[in-house]
Amino acid sequence: MRRRLCLGILVGLGLTAGGGVVTGCSSGPAGQETETGTLSLPLSTHGPSGAEYRLRDAVFQIRSEYDYYSGSAAGAGDDGGHSYTVSSEDDPTASSLSLSVESGYYYVRLLPGWRMEKVSGGSANDVEAQLLSSSTQWVWVGAHSTSWVEFQFGLGDRALWFNGDLNINIQVYEDPDQYYGTGNYGGQPSAGAGTGGSAGEAPQPQGEGGV
Repeated sequence: MRRRLCLGILVGLGLTAGGGVVTGCSSGPAGQETETGTLSLPLSTHGPSGAEYRLRDAVFQIRSEYDYYSGSAAGAGDDGGHSYTVSSEDDPTASSLSLSVESGYYYVRLLPGWRMEKVSGGSANDVEAQLLSSSTQWVWVGAHSTSWVEFQFGLGDRALWFNGDLNINIQVYEDPDQYYGTGNYGGQPSAGAGTGGSAGEAPQPQGEGGV
């Protein structure tokens, strides 16, 4: 049975995890004042069955549009860029991570190495899960507004979520004209015959192993 688990990442500007309003100003490029708020990253969710799942060993790289395209290192914001790295293990019992950010475009990347836990009866056990969405999500965080980024996970092994069926067929010709066509000159095959055949068919060398 295929199951899909969606873990939403809430990106909030101007809201604390408890719902209080946070406002303030910081000095931006060329002394400009910019509004700041709180970016919140939830780490747990409930599946359709009601079971609780928690993302562990998750490291998020959060980069402003400037840092993302310029390749600036984390924390290099003197030229207008902003970059942060946060981990679920900063507080393993927290339901979310929060940090203060300026309004703008952000790219949120979930780095490799994460794992998923299922919480049941007061205990947590690892479950196999696959990241179905892109590891990097893009979001615009507007002043005094709330935006969301969502990572999607599927419970189960890779074959369950990513495997497909490959069919191999054969085709038999009873007459050379059926393969090469009629009206050819100089013994050359007609267009599409012998140099690729039907769509999806690999080309065959002329005179070597032909049908």
